[in-house]
Amino acid sequence: MDICLKCGAEPPLISQICHKCVRETVVISRLPEVLRMVDCKSCYSLKIPGTWLEFDSVESAVGHFFESSIIWHDNLSQKKTDLTMKQLDPSKYRVLAKTRANYGGLPLESDLEQVVEIKYQVCQTCSRHAGGYYEAILQIRTKQKSVLDAAVEKVFKDIDSSPAEFFSTENGPVKGGFDFQLSSTERARALARELMIQFGGHVNETNSLVGRKDGRDLLRHTFGVRLPSFLVGDFLLIKGKVYQVTRLDRRKAKLKLMESPYTKKMVEIDTLRNPNILDDSLNVQIISSREDQFLLLDPFTHQTVEAVSPPNWNGKTVEALRFGNETFFIWN
Repeated sequence: MDICLKCGAEPPLISQICHKCVRETVVISRLPEVLRMVDCKSCYSLKIPGTWLEFDSVESAVGHFFESSIIWHDNLSQKKTDLTMKQLDPSKYRVLAKTRANYGGLPLESDLEQVVEIKYQVCQTCSRHAGGYYEAILQIRTKQKSVLDAAVEKVFKDIDSSPAEFFSTENGPVKGGFDFQLSSTERARALARELMIQFGGHVNETNSLVGRKDGRDLLRHTFGVRLPSFLVGDFLLIKGKVYQVTRLDRRKAKLKLMESPYTKKMVEIDTLRNPNILDDSLNVQIISSREDQFLLLDPFTHQTVEAVSPPNWNGKTVEALRFGNETFFIWN
């Protein structure tokens, strides 16, 4: 019959040790003698071998450092840690931890307590930010404010959602567009490509020599993104006919004729450098109708207008677009 090797007790046993002896002898967690971490005084990032980890506060950085410093017993499962910390001074935190784990099916607990010492430095990202560091310039150019606003918003969102090492040192409007000074050439190149794919247009990349380091040339890249003057969904007036932009594919735009026979075509964006963009559409009130003859209320002039619907039209709504002194009706 199996018995505990320590006290001679009968099963249940874990590795030939009874539960009572396991609780008395197995220590599930411990800490190094000294806990000393390096934290950025500007952004609270924690220095680890080879890089910095981002945190929102010193407390969260201390908590992560403490948990990652715990030395766990082998063969544990379901490890959990609850932390309580108290700031002793700007460079010291006392941390208490209740650790829990499962050892061979037996739940065990262990309490830890230690002071974490903090050495403050400035991380590379904050040092570069403060020094006005940038590797690339992203230049966005377009003649249409709505297109520019959408593109600039996309770039800001990308910067905000990126790791801290990707940032804009300076940015602002310039004649004909908007410029960003960016900390990463690769991210700037990727952003320029994303803008071209989403909005159409083309990218021109140039570089200039700004110095040498370790025998290598240091280049600063400029990405000029020239966008079209319209967005997907815009209505264009081309040779007296209304087209809607249904897709933008780099240097080409797909247009749909908004009257019978509703044909579609792909055109080079460069051929539409100064398009006539119609105002936002308004809903049209249908006063009366008989077969294909309609009496409509022009929402721009508030006058009734006689109109003929497209062949076999069975839609329910009509929209109006305005360009200059002329109203165009869209039969949905």
